[in-house]
Amino acid sequence: MTTTPAVALTSAQKEIALRLVDGTFDKLAAHRNRSPVTIRGHLSRVRIRVAAPGSSRAALAHVLLFTGQVPPPAPDRPAPDFTDADQLLMRALAHHSRARTIAEVCGLPLRGLRNRIDELCTKSGAADPAHLVALGHSWQVLAPAPMTAEPSSGATQ
Repeated sequence: MTTTPAVALTSAQKEIALRLVDGTFDKLAAHRNRSPVTIRGHLSRVRIRVAAPGSSRAALAHVLLFTGQVPPPAPDRPAPDFTDADQLLMRALAHHSRARTIAEVCGLPLRGLRNRIDELCTKSGAADPAHLVALGHSWQVLAPAPMTAEPSSGATQ
């Protein structure tokens, strides 16, 4: 998979992408008076547009930020004191889409992965894993690096 999209996002796709990285994606349907299914369909088209089909929302956020499609959000507070394990989990979320792979990379049991991600989101003030990755870019905790594509089965979204 390439991390350089062939074409820029449309204005509607850019709005979806901005909402994804600023942590307000899940509120977009209500804000736009659209069906959540319609909004998810737009997100699928964003994935295709940036050559990241099947990616999790967190991995997609990384691709969007890495390729300059959208700017990182302005954090409302300084970066927390992330441990090495926190940073490893954040990098795994940015680069992998499968929960099993993320757990393996981080040396975590698959069963406890969701709780560990939730703890890291709480620690950072992130709304969800995609927002966490975006904040990681803002705080320069995540060094840009190519992501790997993985099928969407078992994806953490």
